[in-house]
Parts: sequence; C-alpha cells; structure tokens
Amino acid sequence: MRLLAQSTSTNTDTNMNKNNKKNKNKRHKLLIQVSAVVIPSFIIMIAAVLIMVYNSTVDSFLEAQNASMTEKLEEVSDSSLPLVEAYMIEYWEEHIDEMQQPQTDEERIAFEQCSPDEYQWSAEWFLRQSELAKSYCAKSYYQFMKDDFIFRMDMHNFRSIFLMDVGEKNTGMILYEETFDGEEHAPGDIVGLDLSEHKVLKDLNSDPTTEPVFERTENFLRDRSSYYIGYKLIDSSSNVTAVLGITYDWSVFQHSLDKTFIHTLVICIAFMLAAMVILSLMLFRRAIKPIERIQNGVNRYISSKDSSQVREDMAKISTGNELDTLSENITELADSIDRYTEENIRLTKEQERVSSELSLARNIQAGQLPSDFPAFPERKEFDIYASMTPAKEVGGDFYDFFLTDDDHLALVIADVSDKGMPAALYMMMTKLLINNLAMMGLPPHEVLERTNETLTHNNRQNMFVTVWLGILEISTGTVTASNAGHEYPIIKQPNGSFELFKDKHGFVAGSFSDTKYNDYRFTLEKGAVLFVFTDGVSEARNADREMFGTKRLLECMNRLTDAAPKELLEGVHDAVDSFVGDAPQFDDLTMLGLTMR
Repeated sequence: MRLLAQSTSTNTDTNMNKNNKKNKNKRHKLLIQVSAVVIPSFIIMIAAVLIMVYNSTVDSFLEAQNASMTEKLEEVSDSSLPLVEAYMIEYWEEHIDEMQQPQTDEERIAFEQCSPDEYQWSAEWFLRQSELAKSYCAKSYYQFMKDDFIFRMDMHNFRSIFLMDVGEKNTGMILYEETFDGEEHAPGDIVGLDLSEHKVLKDLNSDPTTEPVFERTENFLRDRSSYYIGYKLIDSSSNVTAVLGITYDWSVFQHSLDKTFIHTLVICIAFMLAAMVILSLMLFRRAIKPIERIQNGVNRYISSKDSSQVREDMAKISTGNELDTLSENITELADSIDRYTEENIRLTKEQERVSSELSLARNIQAGQLPSDFPAFPERKEFDIYASMTPAKEVGGDFYDFFLTDDDHLALVIADVSDKGMPAALYMMMTKLLINNLAMMGLPPHEVLERTNETLTHNNRQNMFVTVWLGILEISTGTVTASNAGHEYPIIKQPNGSFELFKDKHGFVAGSFSDTKYNDYRFTLEKGAVLFVFTDGVSEARNADREMFGTKRLLECMNRLTDAAPKELLEGVHDAVDSFVGDAPQFDDLTMLGLTMR
C-alpha cells in the first residue's frame, strides 16, 4: 500500500510538472501573440502620428513663413515700386538694354524742360513727353528699383529678388534680378516659364489679386535647387502682368523642418515606447500572471480534486477585470463538480440498486412463465414452444400454457398497455387470475369476464390488457377461444399455408366492468399449426419508422412451413431482428406456437 501511494504521488507530481511546463509555454505563446498585435499596432500608430506631425509642422511652418514673406513683399513693393505701373513696365521691356545705361545730359535737359504743372508722373503725362524725357524718367525709376532691391537683399537675406513679366506677350522676361551670389539673370533674359506648371502664376493672369501667392518649385530660375517663392502682382493692365518675387532656398526651410520634426519624432517614440512598456507590464500583471495562476489552480484541482485548494488559489487573484469573474466562476465550477460527483456517486449506487432489483424482478417474471422445453415430454399429441423478449428489463407481455385436466390444454397470450415495472406487476396479476379461473374449468369467455371485473376494480392507473385465451381439447383438436382485443391468431392446416384467422374481438380487459366476451371454435387437424403473438412482432419498426407488418410475418412463416414450433419462432425472431437493424426495440416481442401431431 505504501509503495502504491508513493507511486501515485510520483505520477501526480510528474503530471503537474508536465502541466506547469506546458502552461509556461502557453503563457509565453500568449505574450508573443499579444506582442505580435501590440507592437505592430504601436508602429502603425507611431507612423500615423509622425505623418500627422510632419504635415502639421509643414503647414504651421509655411503658414508662419507665408505671413513673414507677405510682410516683406509688401515692404519691397511699397519701397522699390511705389509708382510703377503698366506703362512704365512696358517701356522698360521695350528699352531694357537702354535701362542699363547711365542718364545723359541731353536726357536731363529734356526732362527739366517739362512743364512743372504737368509733372504728374502719370501715364498720360509720361506718354506726352519727348523720347529723351521718357528715357530719363524710366532710367530714374529703374535705378531706384535696383538700388532698393540691393538694399532689401542685404537686409533680409533673400535667395533672390526679381521683377518678371508673366503675361502672355513676354512670359518669363526678367526685368531685373538680384541674387545673394551674383548669379542673377541679365535684364531682358527670357526664362523657360511654362505657366501650366505654375498654377499660382496662371491664376494671376486669369484672376488678378493684390494678395501675395506662394509656391514651391524645382529648377525655376536656376537648374540646381528647390525654391519657395512669394509673388506679388504689380500690375495686370494692358498686355502686362508683372510680378515682384522674393525667393528662399527650400533647403534652408527643410533644415528647419527636419530639426523640428526630429525633435517631435524623438518625443513621440519615447512616449510610445514608454506607453508600450507600461501596457506590457499591465498586461503581464493584469492578464498573463492571473491566467497562469488560474491554470495552475485548475491543474492542481485536476490532480487533487480538492475544491478548497481551488477556492484558496482563486481568492488570491485580484485584477479588477473579467479575470476576477473567471476565477469566481472556476471556484463555483469546482464546487458544482464536487456536488455533481457526490450526486453522481449517489445516483450510481441507486442505479446499481435499481438495476439489481430489476434484474431480480426479471428473473422472477421469467420464472413465472413456462420455460422448460419440451414442456410436456410425455404427451405425443402436440408440440409447443413460446418465447418473450421484453423491451425493458421487465415486460408487460406474457404467455402461458397449462393442462386444466388430462384432455384440455389452456393457451394464453396477453399484452399489457404499459411497459416496465408497473406493466410487469399488472401482468403477474392478470396471469394468476386467468390461470386460477381456467383451472376451475370455466369456458374462455367467462374466464375473461371475471378477470375483467377484477382488473377494473380500483384501477387508478387506467391500465388494460389484451388477451387471447384458447382451450384445446387434445383428443379432438378442437379449440374453444375468446379474444379480448388481441391480435388475430395465425393457423396453418395440413398441406396448407399460414393464414390469419380473423376471429371476433371483444373489448380489452381492465377498462370497463360488465364487458361481455364470446367464445368461438375451430379445429386443428394432425399436422396443423397454431401461432399467436403480441403486436411487438407485427409493429416492430426499423430506423425509417417502417413497421414489420403482418404481410412480412406471413411471408416469413410460409418459408418455414415444415419447421417445428421452436424453429418457427426463432425464424420469425431472426426476421424481425434483421428488419429492425440498429433501431431500438419498440415493444415486447412475445410468441407462442403449437403443432398437432
């Protein structure tokens, strides 16, 4: 016993170790599975946040830069080009080379001869002047613009500042440009300007506005850089659409953007990593660790079946989430299993007791039916055989045969309306009544009437029984019979076939008092066979709920016309079993056969 206990303990410990190792592996798998979801989710979140931060940074930066550039464009426009209009720009374009020359004395004298009253600097005044006076005025305007552009370049550190025609006639003509590195275009140069690639300039032609507009462009004015340019419309009358432009190198902007973005990126990544670490710790503490405890508690219960230990293990779990409910449910489940196990043990014992009692009842019932064959070995006038196969442990069918005197044999077959123990008790009472009354020499109809009166008295269960009772006069073969709602008997005369004998039925016994029954007679010649049965034979069903039926019964029996009663009943039983197959037995199956010799 000690060795057995040690062996059991060792096996239990081994199983627990295996389960703990298995659960540990599962815990790691859970952590990996959760991480496989959490980490990509965080990466996607970081990427999405960075994209939004970058776009927001660019938008905010450009918004601030546009405001600054707007202010500077207004400043340059007001200081460098305060009175410049379309007529002056047109003159500059037509005499661009002349604008690069210094003023001459002839031009100065011609200007001084202009009437002061007419000195308005308007388009009308300008167009009425001599060519020398016009040249003097235009050069003065142009020189003032150049000097102011140079001053503004030094003040604001532009990449470049320029005045350019973007109208349809002289698209891309540079009227003047100043750059910080001295690589400016010469006045009058035409830069390759495709307005379809510069939407803001194209829109200025179709929808002039005094508000500055901005664009980022590649290889515009220069072929090696990316620029951010602000434009302000100077005039859009006549055939001229001139813009003042200030240019910044985008790489300078990009450097500022990258610096801001990197700082934001570091902050976001640090925040996300901290959040992921905190989430992982919370997940481990609030989910994985409690799950491990739950698994260990369940494994201990599987090994020990000790619900008190489970209750103690589950009480240690406190997560503040659904796992608390799960641990409580596991405790309740363990308690329920204990109760179920105790109830199952009790029911098993009860079932064993009932089964034992039913087995005893079956043996008692079987002992009440004739079972020794040949039943009357000393009688050569007839051969008789009977069988009963109950659908449950005990049945409600019964058969009986007994000699009432030396020349009369009583034959009985009956079917009680119920199954199981109540039917068995009702059957026993019916059998004893019929046996006692028949032994008194009463005719079959009177035996059934008296039996019916006794059965109907105080019949609270409303049970009833069908009975066929026949008294065979052995010396003549005459059968006097009465039928209380039972199946028709089957008879085969010598050299004939088995056929139903449709006798006159009376009502079932046990339902109504004062029921009357009638006797009828037929003769069994030597070699004739009488076969009586219960409805469990003809109403046997297969898996498709199809009944065996009287037709199949007669066909089976007519293949066994020369068989003795025992072989005949066994052949019918085999045919029914073959037809039913795996379907459960529907009813008690009882038969009785007699052959006259």
